[in-house]
Amino acid sequence: KNPYLNPYREFQRWKHHPEIAKQLEGGTCVQYGARCLNEGGFQSIPKLTFPGGVLTGCSAGFLNVPKIKGTHTAMKSGMVAAESIFESLKEEYEQQGNEVAAYQ
Repeated sequence: KNPYLNPYREFQRWKHHPEIAKQLEGGTCVQYGARCLNEGGFQSIPKLTFPGGVLTGCSAGFLNVPKIKGTHTAMKSGMVAAESIFESLKEEYEQQGNEVAAYQ
């Protein structure tokens, strides 16, 4: 309910709680990861193609922000991109240095 609540800071506070800190003491960080969510809606989707490549999934901004879901759209955009690339290879557009215009 608090719009100023910082979940990262709260997680740090939780890890420093005496009971939790006992469990973490002496441990080492095996891996650390973070993710930035692209949001902004349809008007914020960038140009999806460039010479030699395409943007798919979260990189392209295909994320359902209200539900924080992106797996299905990421997979589908990858499938559509692959189909477009395959068609362009069949038509030899890639050899001419063109973009995969069918993926839009």
